[in-house]
Amino acid sequence: MQIDRRAFLASAVAAGALAGCLGSGGGTGGNGDENGSDTGGADDGNDSGTASTTAGSQASGTTASGSTNATGSTNATGSGRSTSSGESTSNGNGSSTTVGSATNGTATGTPPAASIDHPAVAALAGQPYRGPTPGAAPGLIVAFEDPSCTNCERFNTGTLPTLEAELVEPGEATYVYRNFPYAYEWGKPAMQALEATDARSEAAFWELKTHYFETQSEFSNSNVLDRTQEFLASETDLDAAAVVADAEAKKFDAAVQRDIDAGENAGVVSTPTFYLFRDGEFLTEIRGAQSYDVFEQALGV
Repeated sequence: MQIDRRAFLASAVAAGALAGCLGSGGGTGGNGDENGSDTGGADDGNDSGTASTTAGSQASGTTASGSTNATGSTNATGSGRSTSSGESTSNGNGSSTTVGSATNGTATGTPPAASIDHPAVAALAGQPYRGPTPGAAPGLIVAFEDPSCTNCERFNTGTLPTLEAELVEPGEATYVYRNFPYAYEWGKPAMQALEATDARSEAAFWELKTHYFETQSEFSNSNVLDRTQEFLASETDLDAAAVVADAEAKKFDAAVQRDIDAGENAGVVSTPTFYLFRDGEFLTEIRGAQSYDVFEQALGV
């Protein structure tokens, strides 16, 4: 019997079986003229979600429901690009590479994590990350997110600051961002802009990503690139018009598609979805805007 995967997932979300923003790319959602499907935790920082735990190399297994309270803290990190050799270098625009200590960057060459046999880390070179080069730290978190997803916003404004302060900055874990553009329609051009920004500046990429989540309710499909250009022009040194032109032309569409392929092959059905690894071994899959404690316990730190 043929089963429509999207229809099944939509019914599962409606029934509360899955947490996060459904990766359907259809339906009617909020944010004015947007299309999407969005479910998940409650407001006020209390996020009910599903943490899916799996043993082995594939992202499927048993699930356990839970209710968590996200907490936040502030952090400050540098910016850099990783190389496969792990040597520390720098250039005139302030970009640096560091292995084994906390930084930000974009994985270039072949990062150590590329040897992990799991679809979530496929084509990892070129992915923006926080912390040590992917695979250099004991822990690795690969996140599939959408700027327009409200549960992604809850994670980024609630849990991520604590995760960075407690695990990423001390060098215990690396956080890797990957696109999965299926919550609201404006998330798709936003991801094109993120890729175009990251190609020019890692620091500006993280600033724009943060801006999308902190002001998420102000975006729609009709204004996302205009607001993106305004932000980049006022808050960064980038040629904001050139970034938006690249986004409109989908110049970095291949990079977005690599993330989508990796997510679908790993089994992503909603955002945010996280794949956790320790010492090169796959540990578990976490879905939804879970609290820091869930990540800490899953990584065994």
